[in-house]
Amino acid sequence: MATILIVDDRPSNRSYLSALLGMSGHRILEAENGACALAITRAELPDLIITDILMPTMDGYEFVQQLRAEPALENTRVIFFSAVYSERETVAMAARCGVTTVLGKPADPHRILDAVDAELGVAGGAPVPCPVTEHEHERDLPFDLGARLGELERMCMMLVGERRVEALAAAFVDAVRRVLDADCVALCLLGSSENSVRHLSTYGVDAALLLPSALDEHDLPGVLLRARAPLRLDADDALLATLPAGHPRVVHLLGLQVHDLQHPLGWLYCTRADGGAPFTDEEERWATALAAQLAVAYENLNLYEVVQHHAAQLQLEAIARADADAALRDSEHRLELARQVFDSTQEAILMTDADANIVAANPAFETITGYVEADVMGTNPRFMRSGRHDAAFYASMWNCLEQDGQWRGEIWNRRKNGEIYPASMSISAVRDDAGNLTAYVSVSTDLSALKAAHHQLDFLSNHDALTQLPNRSLFNDRVGQALAAARQDASQVALLLFNVDRLSRINDSLGHSAGDTVLREVARRVSVLAGPTDTVARLSGDEFVLLMTDFDDTDDVIYCAQKLIDAVAEPHGVGGHDLVVTGSVGISIYPRDGDAPGDLLKAADAALTHVKESGRNGFRFFKGEMNAEALRWLALETRLRRAIERDELALHYQPQVSHVDGTLVGMEALLRWNSGEIGNVSPADFIPLAEDTGLIHPIGEWVIRQACFQNKAWQDAGLAPVRVAVNVSAHQFKAGAVVSVVRSALRDSGLAPRWLEVELTESVMLGDSSAAEAQMAELRALGVSLSLDDFGTGYSSLGYLSRFPLDKLKIDQTFVRNITSEQRSAAIAQATIALAKGLSLAVVAEGVETIGQRDFLGSLGCDVMQGYLYGRPVPAVDMARLLALGRVML
Repeated sequence: MATILIVDDRPSNRSYLSALLGMSGHRILEAENGACALAITRAELPDLIITDILMPTMDGYEFVQQLRAEPALENTRVIFFSAVYSERETVAMAARCGVTTVLGKPADPHRILDAVDAELGVAGGAPVPCPVTEHEHERDLPFDLGARLGELERMCMMLVGERRVEALAAAFVDAVRRVLDADCVALCLLGSSENSVRHLSTYGVDAALLLPSALDEHDLPGVLLRARAPLRLDADDALLATLPAGHPRVVHLLGLQVHDLQHPLGWLYCTRADGGAPFTDEEERWATALAAQLAVAYENLNLYEVVQHHAAQLQLEAIARADADAALRDSEHRLELARQVFDSTQEAILMTDADANIVAANPAFETITGYVEADVMGTNPRFMRSGRHDAAFYASMWNCLEQDGQWRGEIWNRRKNGEIYPASMSISAVRDDAGNLTAYVSVSTDLSALKAAHHQLDFLSNHDALTQLPNRSLFNDRVGQALAAARQDASQVALLLFNVDRLSRINDSLGHSAGDTVLREVARRVSVLAGPTDTVARLSGDEFVLLMTDFDDTDDVIYCAQKLIDAVAEPHGVGGHDLVVTGSVGISIYPRDGDAPGDLLKAADAALTHVKESGRNGFRFFKGEMNAEALRWLALETRLRRAIERDELALHYQPQVSHVDGTLVGMEALLRWNSGEIGNVSPADFIPLAEDTGLIHPIGEWVIRQACFQNKAWQDAGLAPVRVAVNVSAHQFKAGAVVSVVRSALRDSGLAPRWLEVELTESVMLGDSSAAEAQMAELRALGVSLSLDDFGTGYSSLGYLSRFPLDKLKIDQTFVRNITSEQRSAAIAQATIALAKGLSLAVVAEGVETIGQRDFLGSLGCDVMQGYLYGRPVPAVDMARLLALGRVML
């Protein structure tokens, strides 16, 4: 066997690892810091070192660096075992000094043994590698990322300043050809009316060949104009046959629509001939990114042409105005010429009298704001206020007008349809020859298109404009990532596809703005329900989907579906109305319902159709047996809520016996439920359900009180007093009511605190440890004993054993079951008993069923045992007979 050196400044940590590894026959050495460990390593040459990092005198990091600097020691295997740093920091430190295995405290004993076996090369051991960094992953990508990024940067530099559509398209096609390694590339850009081809640029194929079918939405390539997602076609796809006759041979095709947030701008496709590889998901994302860059550049080009047109128009208007002024002074046509200028300009012009009441508005004002001149005559312009400016803003504006006669700046106004838009505005005060104020004239330019251009890229292809949720494209990407992760760790993924039922009634009665308000509120509520790793997306209209990646079983999915339905059903305040809508949910589960995003969505949609056909306002799984499980889960919850009031709950008691002489030294109270409708229900079914629904709090209080009253009744009957142990859920500790419940139960029953024992699980101390520690201290102050149940099944942290005021450890039955036949279980049991003895804690072994288990545990020093060997859990009447005997005879 191997020589293993354990380096840690805490004696309890060293003792635990020594006991755990000693059962495997390894020779164990110990050191309390890096300096001592270095001396021992030089003398003993151990095969493996398990070291903490943060230690006095010399820390673990410096210690390993010293090892690597000495030729005789540089190849010594090392495991970092630390709780001070985050996993990312520990892994980074390990990589810098050549350590490949990192264990965080606390660690499961099986993980520790597996890591030791792997480092020593024991058969069956699996290495515990450091996580692959993001940059290492990028180097493994099956394409030259640097070259593609360089090509993308070159293309962006060319597009950003290009003002000719022909050069813009040619540069883009050349970049696509290089980035996607295509044999043929074709790009079509539409005119502003969206029903004509502005420019067609190609590589490897004649543009004239494609022009007749460029806008045909039934055949390639025109069909790309209505494609909602990129198309990838192979040689056997019938759609490829619709390419124009004479087109070069195509084996693989990747095509997509070029679009901005609201409008199609054209289409793009690239092909590969014989011998070319099919287009991949990564190349599809590259094509989407390239198209997004083109969309921005094309919009900028269009915006530049608009600006140029405006500039030319403004120049013409300036000349016209100058000529008009000269003509007006000498001509009887003065008013007519002014009206022509007033009507022809593309800026909104508004004229008021000296009291700021509107007297005239030009056609451009009507186009920009939606108000016709007749609607606003005689009113004050304040009706267009957006609400985004405070009183100080308008006070400053009027102050400039009074002092300087003019104000210029940007302002937010409101259109007739309620939309808020930005404008560049100039207001001038008009005075007569005597200096008296006669009118105000404002000239404003709508900046909304320019402002939108700055923000459209972020939401161009990934988000829904109404709800701000991910759209179908981004959701498909998220689903793909989730399925890849699920395949790697053998986990499940759930899709909850849901509709807002009969939303059309709201649209028809209150208008589409009311329906949009409901959709936004539904999106907000569901986003609040989603977990940190879940994704909520809007697919279309009133159809949403929730992607769940972090759940244990279908009960979690059922619980989430019910919460989703309840959230949608809460009243919506819209325009002074309280509207109530319902939701229908269809559920599919990976891997049982499909292993691809499209298959899962199809399954969830089929389940959703069944919900709608059966009356809506509910949920259904794609698989019938899952749906039956969901109904059983809901029925079980309803019956559990009535269990206490119907007196269906009862406590059974299992004896805890001294190994030495069979004396009954304690008992554990175990909850049982005998439903009047469905009979006996396993605690494995109803305890998790009680924790999920919050029923664990009234049920837990009932258990504590019942145990106290029963134990006091036995004592009053003259039976020997023994301690009764009750289990307390982590949910009860989190609520902070355990101490008050115990205090009340002891007071009302008259039971002395020393005859009550509270059993905790490790999860209590792995949550809000400070709150748990405070409650445990209060229980100890009452005189109640505290035990740690199922020790060894969780993280088994040594820190909380010394920090928290525990009296007893209970070895979990999973280790006791194989203690005589499996060396690892025996090692864990021995380490636990040795650790408990060192910390002056009593030890109880659970699940003792055979004489061999009893004798082996006794040889390890375990004095108290519990299990079927001594007796099954029995009702209070039968337990009274055992108390009268005082011992269990085997």
